[in-house]
Amino acid sequence: MDVSRVRDRIAVIAKSASSDVEQAHGLEDDLYRDVLKVIAQTSSDPRARALAAEAIKASEIDFERWYA
Repeated sequence: MDVSRVRDRIAVIAKSASSDVEQAHGLEDDLYRDVLKVIAQTSSDPRARALAAEAIKASEIDFERWYA
């Protein structure tokens, strides 16, 4: 993943937000999770890798997520 791919995904989120905020929110969550995964797997900074790996665990908690 590179910055241009992140920008492309943000554009999709923005487009979705005008018609389906629930979908936009899900896409946003997916983007954050994917960026954290890249950082956790590839960063040369061990602290950044550890922070990203731990933050990802929040998305793995099993509870009902809903959007207002």
